Amino acid sequence: MLNEKTDISPNEIHGAEMAKHLARHDVKVQIVKVPAADIDVTNAILSYVADVSGTLIVMGGYGHAKLREMILGGVTRGMLQSMTVPVFISH
Repeated sequence: MLNEKTDISPNEIHGAEMAKHLARHDVKVQIVKVPAADIDVTNAILSYVADVSGTLIVMGGYGHAKLREMILGGVTRGMLQSMTVPVFISH
């Protein structure tokens, strides 16, 4: 069964490969699954950052078809509109 927000299997850990890469460069990484059944992804991320007193968000920026973004929105655009801490976006 796929997760409707991320299109990944519930058993797949998003970010595991990135965490391994960063660990090789002595960066401490902690992967956390944040339940967000009743809010959108952008607000789930910002809520988690506030809960842990985060000071920076690093994320990939992706665009989708204009029609899809108009209907469903987009996390990248949502983060840029609502960010509460500095955001570093790489595409």
